[in-house]
Amino acid sequence: MFGGRHKTGRLDPEAVEMAVRSTVHRAGAAVPTELLPFPAPAAGQRNLPCSCGSRAPYRGFRSKLVPTAVGKVEVARPYFLCLHCHAGQFPADVELDIQDTEFSPGVRPMQAVVGREVPFDQERRQIEPLAGLEATPQGVERTAEAIGADIARREQQEIGRAVPLELPVAWVRWSRFCTSKWTGRACRW
Repeated sequence: MFGGRHKTGRLDPEAVEMAVRSTVHRAGAAVPTELLPFPAPAAGQRNLPCSCGSRAPYRGFRSKLVPTAVGKVEVARPYFLCLHCHAGQFPADVELDIQDTEFSPGVRPMQAVVGREVPFDQERRQIEPLAGLEATPQGVERTAEAIGADIARREQQEIGRAVPLELPVAWVRWSRFCTSKWTGRACRW
């Protein structure tokens, strides 16, 4: 950035913007990393129930690199492993809403906006220059599928809460009249 200024006597505005953005992302990623440390579980919390009916003892910390809206954040979280069925658990992933996903809750809406317009691989290529995030087509696809499933679940909940309308008989007769079997068209106002 400053080399270009030395050569031409001017700053390249795009280079300045991208350098500032990169710096802000690096600094921004440091904040969640510092704010999200998880302590080791207390003595009475070193075993979690497992879905197999057994107990999963605490096995130390495992790190996960999570792309966020402000950059990549490393999250070290407690890991529990069932010795019976070998299923691992990360309770912190549930708390942070990063379970079974590569991306933070702040990134997923960005992916949804871009993903509804373009194929997964093209979305991956677009999200990098727009948000400074690297992604794989598979990660983008999994995120899109999860968002789609969540939307479908919410729509079903809304449908379940809907109250059926009881229309007066006169309305039903009028609506039948307006969609005449002779014309096959709806009435016009």
